[in-house]
Amino acid sequence: MSLKALFVMTLIALVVGLMLSQQYTVDKSIRISASAEEIAGLVSDFNQWPEWQPWQAVDPSIEFIIAEPSQGVGAHQFWQSRFGKGEMTITQLNKNAMMFNILFNQEHIAKGEIRFSNAADGVEVRCTLQGEVNTPIIGGYLALLSQYILNNSVKLALNNIKTYAQLATTEKAIATDDSQSGSSEN
Repeated sequence: MSLKALFVMTLIALVVGLMLSQQYTVDKSIRISASAEEIAGLVSDFNQWPEWQPWQAVDPSIEFIIAEPSQGVGAHQFWQSRFGKGEMTITQLNKNAMMFNILFNQEHIAKGEIRFSNAADGVEVRCTLQGEVNTPIIGGYLALLSQYILNNSVKLALNNIKTYAQLATTEKAIATDDSQSGSSEN
């Protein structure tokens, strides 16, 4: 490849990169046969996250530090891995939703929401993330990469939440049945 062709390809890549949006959105949902309270307990307490979060499977080098408070508004966690570092803070919480902010590598900001809506067969859980990559020139490419990675990670996280919430609901139902049948025998 000639030097001129390499220059033209580089110039095209730079122009395309400048034209790409630096913003991304992830929006995933799942229906879960569990109570909204059970699900909210899993997501609003960072001490519960090791039960369902997928990031250690994706990146075994990741290490989390959970600050106090660990749950509710103001809860904060940090992480560091070979890909960088970040932090997340729960900013709002009510019976229908949890809102949070994420800062990736001191430069890339995302806002998120996990919403719980009653459905006929349980609860619909919807996770939405909106972020922006502020890295000059390659920010658009990084936004595309972030959206791809987060789409897959959020989908896996929601599936894991479904598994843990439904398992907890089933275990509670079995324990209730056992205690009721044990008390009726006395």
